[in-house]
Amino acid sequence: MDAEQILKHHNLKNTGCRKFIISELLNNESALSEHEIKQALPDLFDRVTFYRSLKTLEEKSIIHRIILHDSTVKYAINREALLQDDHAHFHCLKCDSVTCLETAMPAPSGLPAGFTVDSVDVLLEGTCPECKQK
Repeated sequence: MDAEQILKHHNLKNTGCRKFIISELLNNESALSEHEIKQALPDLFDRVTFYRSLKTLEEKSIIHRIILHDSTVKYAINREALLQDDHAHFHCLKCDSVTCLETAMPAPSGLPAGFTVDSVDVLLEGTCPECKQK
């Protein structure tokens, strides 16, 4: 799926900023921070448009945010076409890349009575294969 198809599938207006954000995330294997997305963003879009687009894409579950232990926020495409369940993320401590893992995460068992799980957020940290070779 490309950016236009994703927007159409979610009944969203096909704006340049939304298309650009989705395309940037589709073209990168690792998650990107707001700053990394904005660096590639042409000066055609103002700050408000960019943040509204990010918010809309997140609300429509097209993208998801990954919050690292240092409170850095990165974004990745919600690979709903590929990943339909909650999944883990791998954060490389050396190059700071974040990769979505295609492993479904089961809800924890043995919850106290009355508790329900809506989502599971797992962050694995270590060294990616590229950094390990260096």
